[in-house]
Amino acid sequence: MNPLLQNLKTYLHETLKVGIETHKWKRHSGLPFFLTDTYDFYETTLFNQTCLLMIAHEDTEITPGTIRTHQEQIRKNWKGFIIFAQTALSSYNRKRLIEHHIPFIIPGNQMYLPQCGIDLREHFRQTPTKNDRGLSPSTQVVVIYALLHNVNERLTPSTLAKKLGYTLMTMTRALNELQALDIGEFRREGKERFWTFTDKSTLWTEVKPFLQNPIKKITWVKKHPVKIFAGLTALSHFSQLSPPPLPVFAISGSRWKLFKQSEVEEVPTSDDATAEIEIWNYAPELFAKNRFVDPLSLYCSLKEDKDERIELCLKEMMEKFAW
Repeated sequence: MNPLLQNLKTYLHETLKVGIETHKWKRHSGLPFFLTDTYDFYETTLFNQTCLLMIAHEDTEITPGTIRTHQEQIRKNWKGFIIFAQTALSSYNRKRLIEHHIPFIIPGNQMYLPQCGIDLREHFRQTPTKNDRGLSPSTQVVVIYALLHNVNERLTPSTLAKKLGYTLMTMTRALNELQALDIGEFRREGKERFWTFTDKSTLWTEVKPFLQNPIKKITWVKKHPVKIFAGLTALSHFSQLSPPPLPVFAISGSRWKLFKQSEVEEVPTSDDATAEIEIWNYAPELFAKNRFVDPLSLYCSLKEDKDERIELCLKEMMEKFAW
């Protein structure tokens, strides 16, 4: 049996508690050679729906546009539900498949079957680790401030509150969190406690496992007033990556609520959009320069992406970063 097909069956059984029987699609011989050379085709029934599985032969990634074109060719011989399957697929291309409502299964990782009402993503299946004790947004802001600035002053709750626009209580809690995680050093003179660290490179090494993705939500818009570039648009600015088809912008959740009242026209998918908006849990303009989010926040927003080209460009960006 095709190993990927076997893994797919196991994945369905483990996640959905369903077993499927498959058999070769007899009409595959009527397809163009480039399709039969790229995929194996199997008929099956899933939740009382007859489905056609298109199992990719190679691990080489197939773009969503190509998959859609291939499915259009297949539908000349098959009128029902088609599910694409491959061993691995980058998060960017998985997102694109979801945007275009193309069903797919990546065994052990993710499945998207809109006809069955299923959107099961890998983060639902992760085992909790130490990294799940991530920094709160306000604490992460404190760390990024320290890493981006030549800090000669003593970082106390009151100075941080003035610099970053948070309340004194929030900054006190932020330093409490850093102290509990044993990040940096804490000293006290009289009643005043202040935070310090040996050097930025050491601080980065200590804090890196606890950094969190600042993105709370992603949406698509036709009309918007957002000015700060983020995501792959910003990464293309800091590296050799080509810009994405849609420009990506970032905005804080609080500002987004204000803009939505009158200045935003959202659309359900990227097809009709003019931009992609990332809604962050802190204000990206705090550290933005020349309308681009700072490299450290950008790293946090993309570090879990397993696309090799994005990983390489993040590495390129961070190698240029001046500690």
